[in-house]
Amino acid sequence: MKKISLLLFLFFISQANAQDSLKIRQIDSLVNIINHSSIKPQYDSVIQNYPDLGLKMRTDLTAIIDGPQLKKYVNKLSSERKENGVIMRLNSSNKFYFDDNKLIKVEETVKQGEEELQYYWYFSNNKAIYNTMQSDKSAERAALLLTVADGFLKAINKQ
Repeated sequence: MKKISLLLFLFFISQANAQDSLKIRQIDSLVNIINHSSIKPQYDSVIQNYPDLGLKMRTDLTAIIDGPQLKKYVNKLSSERKENGVIMRLNSSNKFYFDDNKLIKVEETVKQGEEELQYYWYFSNNKAIYNTMQSDKSAERAALLLTVADGFLKAINKQ
């Protein structure tokens, strides 16, 4: 009886993992379609220089909008900060992907010097289902990403 219970338990766990894996593969397929779509992206840039602080920043924004639907929103930041004669460079990127005006994935990259961090976040029905951050702060970050994405959607729908 214990063996049967254990086998059933393992079966249900593997099915749950298989469903999550299938959902992640479906999301990645949608992201691939968005990235290879023929929809013309819209671009904008913001340059902010603060010589008194030794800080230069450039933010490049890209949006892919299909009719009333936001498909992709990218925010790339490049910054230089001069401190004690040393220039520190930071490059970061946040790519938000949407399906039917719902967040499905966020790809985050941060590079400072030789160190580069990448995190991937997967969402379904406005809930995080998987991420690669592996931190006790990941639930908070997922909630923040959903809030930011909601702000993008509201801004696009006002246009």
